Amino acid sequence: MNRIPIVFCFDKRIVLGASVSIKSLVDTANADTSYDIRIFHSDLSLDYQKSLTSLVKNTNHTIVFHYINPEIFKDAPKSNGSWSEIVYYRFLVPEILKEYDKAIYSDVDVLFKDDLSELYLTNVANVEFAAVRAERNHPGAIGHKYFEENKNEFIFWSGLMLFNNQRFRDEEIFDKLLVNAKKHYTRLKFFDLDLVNITCDNIGFLPFKYCVLQGFYYNKDYHNVKEYEYLKDVYSDENIEWAIKNPAIVHYAGKPGKPWRMKHPYEDYFEYIKKIPSKLRKYTIRDIRKRLFSKV
Repeated sequence: MNRIPIVFCFDKRIVLGASVSIKSLVDTANADTSYDIRIFHSDLSLDYQKSLTSLVKNTNHTIVFHYINPEIFKDAPKSNGSWSEIVYYRFLVPEILKEYDKAIYSDVDVLFKDDLSELYLTNVANVEFAAVRAERNHPGAIGHKYFEENKNEFIFWSGLMLFNNQRFRDEEIFDKLLVNAKKHYTRLKFFDLDLVNITCDNIGFLPFKYCVLQGFYYNKDYHNVKEYEYLKDVYSDENIEWAIKNPAIVHYAGKPGKPWRMKHPYEDYFEYIKKIPSKLRKYTIRDIRKRLFSKV
């Protein structure tokens, strides 16, 4: 049995999206894969925890909850919307999962399409973590903010990270992240993404199939998608087309927004909404408002 640790960080405002992600993760696992699912949170009730645990009932997988004190990130910038202090919880993965040499972190606005054994086998011995390249790093960056402190050739997305846990701890990277969060407080635009790209200078590459943006996956002509303007300088059309045909993870970043907030969610995503327990199909006031004004 292949035991794979994977961490999700979310609060009660996004239980629905997280439940779909976890259910799709479990459903696409190979028969010999066993996910050790860890949930970092600050406000999930015991009822929510019980319902979430039911997603792995009678499977090879387990779910463990870790309460995180929000005060740890009191000196880091945050917003009143989706980008609360929870966006920084991912940086605690190496600090908490000390029994593993490496571990996966994933955002919860995703749909898993394939088993993650191949991803977990990625060699990260000589890097701090591995992630998917988002854009070339230069002053003319289009989709992301340029920081002269970032010495990497590329800007990396932080929505999927394969951590080298031991190296993260040995180099005290978590402490460095906190220092930089305070130092660059007013400059950080994409919060966790900016912060990890500024702080880490030895990052491994993961294929685009682990972050196929919704605009690419659901549109007939991805050349018209906004993100193509900068992704074309990172990936060839052949690379992009292969990933679209062989996605491991579809990431619902960018337009037209989160699928659970659409009037008519994508068919494959809606199938998973119907699969999760009714107690987890909780729409917040913000979700409902966005659905009312959704054009899709």
